[in-house]
Amino acid sequence: MHRKNKEAISNTEILLSLENKITLTEKLIRSLNKEERYINGLIQTTEKQIREMETLLAKLKKQLTQRLQYLYVHGRPTILETVLLAEDWNNAIYRIKYLDVLAEYEKILRQEMKQTLAELSDEKIKLVIERNRKTSLLNEKKNEGSNLERDKQERKNILASINRDKGKLEESRSTKTQIISEMEALIKKLYSDKEAMKKREEELARIRAERNKATTGNFAKMKGKLPWPVQGPIISKFGTSRNPITGVVIENVGIDIQANNGTYVKSVLDGVVSTITYIRGHGNIIIIDHGGGFSTVYAQIDKITVHENEYVQKGNAIASVVKAEDGSVSKLHFEVWGNQNKLNPQIWLIQQ
Repeated sequence: MHRKNKEAISNTEILLSLENKITLTEKLIRSLNKEERYINGLIQTTEKQIREMETLLAKLKKQLTQRLQYLYVHGRPTILETVLLAEDWNNAIYRIKYLDVLAEYEKILRQEMKQTLAELSDEKIKLVIERNRKTSLLNEKKNEGSNLERDKQERKNILASINRDKGKLEESRSTKTQIISEMEALIKKLYSDKEAMKKREEELARIRAERNKATTGNFAKMKGKLPWPVQGPIISKFGTSRNPITGVVIENVGIDIQANNGTYVKSVLDGVVSTITYIRGHGNIIIIDHGGGFSTVYAQIDKITVHENEYVQKGNAIASVVKAEDGSVSKLHFEVWGNQNKLNPQIWLIQQ
């Protein structure tokens, strides 16, 4: 169960991480789509500017070509020729000014062509950069899309695993409920047989008197003082626990203490062995009656060294921790009962 809890927590962490990752990836893809639309707009604007500049350049080239063709046919007249060919002096001055205007127009035409060529070159470079940026963006979006699909598939697999685990947990809960019912029936039977209970109480009092021990109230005074039946960490606590993923609630009427298989299990206080039996799911069980209505239960054990109605002292080895059959960690299941009520064993044991 400890391993399953760890797996459940691990699945929870992985699932939460995947959910966050999927959310971030989807957000990134939306951002990449927005950037792609922006870049497409830039490319369209740049292509339009290039078309306009190419149209303007063609127009300028045509005008310059016409000017050069005229000069080729007629030549460029000198100022002296212009003056000599003029009908009068005023006409000569007009022709000279006209030639100056043409020369200035030709100069402006060449400058405009030069500037337009430079701007066209810049826009074409800009277009190449924008297209490269778009290609890089599309590659990134493709990779993120692949990552998103992979993460969604992993999430799907984990959810399927969780659903399988939920079924197992439901089955485990059903088994534990049955175990608890059988345990309660055992405890009830022990105390319902008044004659047998009285006999155990008398035997326990007699032995304690012989050993100069208090004959009654021993267990009730030991809250927080009982030695541990085995040394190890508690891997399943007393009470109910809810699986963080499936929501399945399982009750534990004792505690599970991790220990190597073969570890000696010791009685936490002196008493009389009232029951040695077997319950499916718990395996072999020993119940020790400590008097005053208190009993302790030791389960998941083998190599039992005591017998029913036998007196055992505090710290006596009564069995060994059995090897877990399902490949999980070996553990001792330990319970404390008082007047047929299940008690939290952890508050009765010495704090570690």
